[in-house]
Amino acid sequence: MVLHSDLEKLHQAEQKLIDWLADMGLDMNAKKTRITHTLMPYEGNVGFDLLGFSVRQFPVGKTHTGKDTVGKPLGFKTIIRPSKEAIKRHILALNQRMKQMRSYPQWKLIKELNPVIWGWSNYYRTVASSDTFSASDRLVWFQHQSWDSRRHSRKKRSWTDAQYWKQVDGRDTFCTPPGAKLRWHRDTAIQRHEKVRGTASPYDGNLLYWSQRLKTHPLMHARKAKLLHQQKGRCRWCKRLFRDEDSLEIDHIDHHHSNNALSNRMLLHLHCHDERHSKLTKTIIEKKAPKNQGKKAERELPDGYSQDEWDAEMAVIKERIRKLEQEGISLK
Repeated sequence: MVLHSDLEKLHQAEQKLIDWLADMGLDMNAKKTRITHTLMPYEGNVGFDLLGFSVRQFPVGKTHTGKDTVGKPLGFKTIIRPSKEAIKRHILALNQRMKQMRSYPQWKLIKELNPVIWGWSNYYRTVASSDTFSASDRLVWFQHQSWDSRRHSRKKRSWTDAQYWKQVDGRDTFCTPPGAKLRWHRDTAIQRHEKVRGTASPYDGNLLYWSQRLKTHPLMHARKAKLLHQQKGRCRWCKRLFRDEDSLEIDHIDHHHSNNALSNRMLLHLHCHDERHSKLTKTIIEKKAPKNQGKKAERELPDGYSQDEWDAEMAVIKERIRKLEQEGISLK
């Protein structure tokens, strides 16, 4: 992809790319190569699609217009959305999975679909996807209604709705009585890009600002982002600020992995996590093993005997028992 504001420069760049590929015995695909403008129509094209995103600019008034680097209004606004082809592929993929799982129990269907919906939504949560998520949920709702009807073709719609759909937080949700529920696309919150403040730089020494900014990183998990906010960008073990290149891990405070409440979790560096568990294991060994061994030794030694004297006495007794057993006398 080549970007330039001058059409003539774009044609020159295209010719250079053609010559460069020709030296390697390759050529540009005419069907996949085109010149377009993101704001004005050019040869019937407006905007472009890249990596599943649709990039376009729309003319707007002064209250919604974007601004350049010096604050001058541009008269248009750049909007990035999921592309139509990406939405179509996603919906068809969900539909194909549901057709293959018509005989599956409801909980297993939910288990298979949730990671797909969650991952796709996370990929597009950083752009203008609210309307897309709502439209996708509407189509998924119809797909589940079809799945219900095919499983129970002789039952009424009211029966299948009561069987598979429950009211959760004031809306109909595809869920099971034990609590497994389908994740909707709109359950993923939109995460807007946060501009770097002023002249801040990762090399200016302001680690506090950059550590707290990590919680808005598009690749940061929502649970880790909440813990970063609670801990003010600091590790709970070493009390140092997190950096962008650090590996972050979540640990349970009471060491019980069944308690997944946010209040029972803390965010640590990878090496701090390892150090905490190694010290915990060492402490448990030191507390249990020496005490048990000491008590056992004290119980085994009678009064007035040292360990060496007791071992010698026991050796004599064992030898006497062995001789008696050879003579046919059993002491059991």
